[in-house]
Amino acid sequence: MATEEQLKDLNEIVYSVDPNFKDNGKPVKQLEKNTIFETTDKQRFKVLSVKDGDYGFQGMAVAPIVNGTPDISQVTVVAAGTYPDDGRDFKAALKGMSPNGSPQDDVALKYVGDLISDHPDWTINQLSGYSQSAYMLKVGAHFQIPATVFSGWFQYRSLTPAEEKFMKENPHLFLNYRQKNDDVTLWNDFNTRFGNSDDFGTIVWLDGNSHKLNSWTFDKKTGQLKISDSLGNSEGAMIQASHFLMRGFLTQLTMLDQLKAKLTASGGGLSKNEKIYLDDQQALLAVNTGRAAYQNAMANAIKVYQNAITDAEDIWQETLREARSQIEVLSDNEMKDSLSAIGATEQRIVGEPTEFFQQKINKAKTMDETFESLAKEIKSKIDKMVQTDQQLAQQLKP
Repeated sequence: MATEEQLKDLNEIVYSVDPNFKDNGKPVKQLEKNTIFETTDKQRFKVLSVKDGDYGFQGMAVAPIVNGTPDISQVTVVAAGTYPDDGRDFKAALKGMSPNGSPQDDVALKYVGDLISDHPDWTINQLSGYSQSAYMLKVGAHFQIPATVFSGWFQYRSLTPAEEKFMKENPHLFLNYRQKNDDVTLWNDFNTRFGNSDDFGTIVWLDGNSHKLNSWTFDKKTGQLKISDSLGNSEGAMIQASHFLMRGFLTQLTMLDQLKAKLTASGGGLSKNEKIYLDDQQALLAVNTGRAAYQNAMANAIKVYQNAITDAEDIWQETLREARSQIEVLSDNEMKDSLSAIGATEQRIVGEPTEFFQQKINKAKTMDETFESLAKEIKSKIDKMVQTDQQLAQQLKP
């Protein structure tokens, strides 16, 4: 699948499907089928299809070039956001403020549907959009394809009952990155944190006030959208981490299904060792997924515990400052003795909470070590079995 940084680049490039698109007033060469371009990370993509449709809709389907060939098992479909200079596009955006959503979503649904029926050899495994084209979330729910959108304003009430049910049950397949004080999203769909529609856990609310696509930054190693470490972003970071975890889990399950199909290709069924191998791989996947989930929760819990320890120290220092301002005639030791008489000691305010939270931190780390030990044990058994079963080892080779 395309990284989030690549998706951001694709959302910028797709505007060029519009023959009248201008960048800062300058005409841009129209993007056509079979065009090859590079994203920021130097990954080459080939345009497999373009669509300049009704209501100002523009979209494209692309595939990464792997070993010199477009990998049609990793097709991404992207729809362009609003181009204000296009009257049709602007009118569609205005209509998109209604509960029925943007009229462009019907065009997008037909476009993706046609791609699926006309190209059965393709695997469309990701959708993306920006701003108004966050309706790609609806398209994703309709065809059950993961979708990631940026600064996406979207009428979640426009989902059909079936689409709503799928999104509710699979929120990890959908990511809508939004900045909390982005007025464009606020005034277009009113879906604020305290608004009038449910986002089904798909919106990643982050600090900021920009609507611009280039306001998002990305990790250079992973290509994942970078979330700054702030209290206001903690919930969004947890949603992002949990969604990526579940997506990775499902990807690994798909790979196991493909391996099972490979092992049974001869028609003779699975051998005892092959069954054990697949069962152990599923167990290892479950343990690693559980560990990753626990590490995510643990990291956030430890952050809370450490903040609580800091808060306890701040409370003690504030107690001392307040006491000094009230009883300046006493020495520090006399003042502390007076505080102790009413139960306000450093041990009680700082020491006991610190000890309690440190125990919690230590327990969390011990649990992580347990996960790691179990994963190593399962992997060791798998490796040993593969070493002793030469036929299985041969079948596992790429």
